[in-house]
Amino acid sequence: MKKFTLALICVNALFAASNEQIAEFYSQSIKAQFPDAKVSVSQRQKVANTGFESVIVSIEVNGQKEEQILFTKDNLVVPDIIDLKAKTSYRQDYEIKKFQEARENFTKNAKAVVEKEEMVIRMGDKNKPAIYVFSDPECPYCREHLKKIKEELKNYQVNYILTPVHGKSAFEKSALIYKETQKAKNDDEKIAILKKYYDEKIKNYPKVSEKEFTDALKLYEKYRSLGLRSVPTIIGD
Repeated sequence: MKKFTLALICVNALFAASNEQIAEFYSQSIKAQFPDAKVSVSQRQKVANTGFESVIVSIEVNGQKEEQILFTKDNLVVPDIIDLKAKTSYRQDYEIKKFQEARENFTKNAKAVVEKEEMVIRMGDKNKPAIYVFSDPECPYCREHLKKIKEELKNYQVNYILTPVHGKSAFEKSALIYKETQKAKNDDEKIAILKKYYDEKIKNYPKVSEKEFTDALKLYEKYRSLGLRSVPTIIGD
């Protein structure tokens, strides 16, 4: 469940910048934090009109894989190439493309699953197109999205699936939201419950049972295994 983000370092001491040398260099810093990490170069190709090559470094820790990009030329390894004339960052372009591909894959993998999901907060007209919102009560972007829910309900049936990425308290709040919305009589009451636990000022809330916490955690793990990487993520018809 632990996410690892590893900064790439600009160096100028790799003689040929071979795949083995690059992997070995980054292994030293990565294994200081994650001793069992496996580091390898998974892809390498020329970057047009720059003289550089892009190198994809694959890092695996406890079954979780992360890929990061760097760029090499001669004996140099750098974290990014910025083209001022074109006003573009090669690293940013790669990350945007990777992010879009991940979302597309998740949508494809999860679409059939969400339609049968039981742990979901359903709101709106069943005759309208359905959208599924993967959200976290402690995510600032999710809080902003929640503010627009009544507008969304004008056009869609909105289904919330809570998949926190912010730790124990976020899972506890999610469990309480599921528990309390089951007793709600209408959408307004469900929205009020969501807003209560999404409020960043909330400090005290009811205790969550071990089963309630575990159920919320298992829900996250299910969609994580299908490719969910960030919140809010929205998929729909």
